[in-house]
Amino acid sequence: MRIWMAYMFLVLASAVQGQLDSLTWNATAWGQYRSNALSHELGRLLFRGGHIDRSLVDSAQEAQGGEMGAFGYTSGLAINWSSLRPWRDKEARLCGSLQLKTLGDFRWTPELFDLVLSGNSGHLGRWDVLDGSRMRMSTWIQVAVGLEGANQNRIELGLVHRTQSMEALIRNGYFYVSEGLDYMTGYLRGHIGSSEVGSWGLVTNAEWHFLREEAPFAFHLRLNNFGFVVAPDWTELHVDTLVETTGLTWTGPGLSVESLMQSEGVSEVISESNQRFRLDMMPFRIDASFEYPLGPRSGWDVQVQVGDWMPTPRAIAGYRRAIGKQWQAGIQIVVGGWGRPRPAAWARWKKPGEHALMLFLEDPFGWGSKAAYGRGITLRYQNL
Repeated sequence: MRIWMAYMFLVLASAVQGQLDSLTWNATAWGQYRSNALSHELGRLLFRGGHIDRSLVDSAQEAQGGEMGAFGYTSGLAINWSSLRPWRDKEARLCGSLQLKTLGDFRWTPELFDLVLSGNSGHLGRWDVLDGSRMRMSTWIQVAVGLEGANQNRIELGLVHRTQSMEALIRNGYFYVSEGLDYMTGYLRGHIGSSEVGSWGLVTNAEWHFLREEAPFAFHLRLNNFGFVVAPDWTELHVDTLVETTGLTWTGPGLSVESLMQSEGVSEVISESNQRFRLDMMPFRIDASFEYPLGPRSGWDVQVQVGDWMPTPRAIAGYRRAIGKQWQAGIQIVVGGWGRPRPAAWARWKKPGEHALMLFLEDPFGWGSKAAYGRGITLRYQNL
């Protein structure tokens, strides 16, 4: 791995040789998590352990209602650069990026949540559906080089190394226990898979900006991490089993107390498959944003994000205003993604001709509340 990383940086250094004295660049670091059911306090207890108060479970059940539960997180660091010099006497300029990112996505049915945290005492006589419950996690490093044209339109081709990846999915599943406790049935079909070593692949990043002096608005379209990786030594554990009984006997073949005590547990219903190579699509994201000025110092913005394993598109709408010569700030409403509607706020300070700093807070009120369903922060530095 170290040899490959060194090779990647040598390729990048060769591409920008002679350009380093005339670069413009920006660096962005972010971290955010969100859920439509798990409060900050309950989520912390589930991941770190501790006593779970019954009121936290009841509150989560009420918040989730009959919807699919969702929890997602993302964090990382991204550095984008572009040269100020023409490339080979053409209008285009060299550009590139470096990205480190981790991403997670968890979803569950209301029945699965109740069964795990409350047991099945309140579920007697009803069918519990588990279809669609899943878990996905991935971490990767990406280095890309490309060309940038007018209006900062750019396209890059990158090499990506996925350091870890894991997924689990219940494709079909149900569970039923009769009210008289004399009949039980359950079915589960799903898998859990992971790669024993890192994965390598190629990705494409692209940006297109509509900026016209005669147009009273601006439009931006961005594509990130569109590509694939090849995962060697991919291992999957498959479950496809049906259990049905009208009562357990103490002895004898089949489903009995004796056979359960003598069995090897779940290994009897789990099969394993190994793939020498597995081709995976990267969790790419598409961002589309629209800016419309309301005056020389104010305007409103609309943005839609699709991808990144989010269960629903993430939409952002807000108002921005310039404050003095160096400050700009805005307030927004965020809808979709992994959680319910929440507010957001940002502020940007710049020193003309030198640099700019930006701070973005998603659900700023949630930073001081244990009952919040998530938090988010983004820091961005840009040299001008």
